[in-house]
Amino acid sequence: MMLSLFGDVVVAVLLIATISYAAVLNARLGVLRGDRAKLEELVRGLTVAADRAEAGIAALRAAAEDVGRRLEKKTEEGRGLRDDLTYMIERGVAIADRLEGGIRARREDAAPEPPTERKREPKIDMAPRAAAEAKPDAAARPAAPSRAERELMRALSGR
Repeated sequence: MMLSLFGDVVVAVLLIATISYAAVLNARLGVLRGDRAKLEELVRGLTVAADRAEAGIAALRAAAEDVGRRLEKKTEEGRGLRDDLTYMIERGVAIADRLEGGIRARREDAAPEPPTERKREPKIDMAPRAAAEAKPDAAARPAAPSRAERELMRALSGR
């Protein structure tokens, strides 16, 4: 009988240990289920944030392309104005050279210096400039002034 009583006590102790272990596991599983709900909520929040980030990237890409197109357009306009200004400067230099030559010729005709004291000023040969002005691309320019020429003339006249 004693052996039977001892066996029953051992089984009772083991049952108590099993029940307490099952209670601890149940508590841990409850915490895990609660954490799972929080984890699912976190994943949903991350998904929303990723969608917003993708939309933001697409908007930035579209804005960058738009700015690039506008910049290219402005660059082309600037190149056209640069070409017009270069042409006007070349024409202005040629006109200034002709005016200077005419003024110099009038001065020489009006007050000739004695031959002994006369300084020799280099004469400007107009032939190379005239040949440069007669280039085919100069002939291809329209007779009407360009917008840049009109604006320059307006600025020079003070309007």
